[in-house]
Amino acid sequence: MVAAHPDAQILLFGQGPLLKAITARVQASPLLRQHVRLPGFRRDLDRILPALDVLAHPAFMEGLGVSLLQAAACGVPIVAGRAGGIPEIVRPGINGELIEPGDTAALTRALIELLASSELRARYGLAGRQRVIDQFSIDAMVNGNLAVYRQVSAAP
Repeated sequence: MVAAHPDAQILLFGQGPLLKAITARVQASPLLRQHVRLPGFRRDLDRILPALDVLAHPAFMEGLGVSLLQAAACGVPIVAGRAGGIPEIVRPGINGELIEPGDTAALTRALIELLASSELRARYGLAGRQRVIDQFSIDAMVNGNLAVYRQVSAAP
């Protein structure tokens, strides 16, 4: 990816059990040191996410993925692993791309494609934001719950 986009800066958020190993790997490689930042766990993602060109979330397992909802709400296109509840948020070709977990070649291709096209990023970003408003906002969730309650209460 860096060969196609030599100015790319990669931010790896989080503080999971692999952080020490990832930090050591980044520190050991001049190329990674130049392109990878490890900001750790952040409580101010609402300030950081809007500055991203794309969010990569190549998870093997995931529930709903709150960070994905946060990114989409900020208009950030997403490339994510097809795992758990992620496909409920990311619609391939509409607001992002899904890859099979572990398919680094597909992840790289999707990131290169998105980084190469500001138009595609803008289109995916707008669609992602609208999806969050339509499907995951408080109003959408309340209306969905009310519809279920009405259905259940009307059942014989």
